[in-house]
Amino acid sequence: MTGTPVRLLYLAPVPPADAAPGRRPVDRTPAGPEFVPDLDAATAAAAVDLLAHWWSRPLPPEVDTWLRVGDLARAVGDACGTPEVLACDMGDTHALMQEYERLFVGPGPVPCPPYESYWRNDVPIDLRNGLMGPCTAQLRALYGQLGLQVRADAVELPDMLAIELEALAFALVRPEAAAVARALFVDHLSVWLPWFCRTVERAAEHRFYRDLAVSTRAWLPPIEHHVAATAPGPGTT
Repeated sequence: MTGTPVRLLYLAPVPPADAAPGRRPVDRTPAGPEFVPDLDAATAAAAVDLLAHWWSRPLPPEVDTWLRVGDLARAVGDACGTPEVLACDMGDTHALMQEYERLFVGPGPVPCPPYESYWRNDVPIDLRNGLMGPCTAQLRALYGQLGLQVRADAVELPDMLAIELEALAFALVRPEAAAVARALFVDHLSVWLPWFCRTVERAAEHRFYRDLAVSTRAWLPPIEHHVAATAPGPGTT
């Protein structure tokens, strides 16, 4: 994660055409003073990129990369004004995977499905608390505007949290993609991520995921502030 601003895990460039076959507001509960730091593009992208990887499946090679980004994480936390929420103790990798499976995958009841469709309450009742809702097609279109698509071997849905964050990080380092970054944050992540994180905070038994949920909510306001300051509003060109 430190070599380039964004390291794609679930997304991949779209092949050339001739080769191809109800909104919830952002949770603004302050973790401290009501001051929202200004982030530059590189720091905002780094923050989102870190979150994307921390919310991904904790396979041992991936966790190994997390152990090498402590300095970057501390720098981003300082820039976001929230260094106190970065005490993410990963502990034993096997225990981390067990907790990931329990919280987000199953078997059995899944307390915190990491999919936007599950958390949307602005859809017909029969589509609520389900998967593959209308937002998945919207997200595919946004990824396409970035020249990306979900990798076939990722075996994941387009509205998985780590994938949405990965796409946002990718967009944030490309000034020409400012409108896409705004759509990803305003129309998607801000609608469900605070609610999801609060649920993870209550349900998590492993400190890493409790701390990660707290960190994510704390980093949302400065990320939102950056997106709003750099992206064109609706109807602008």
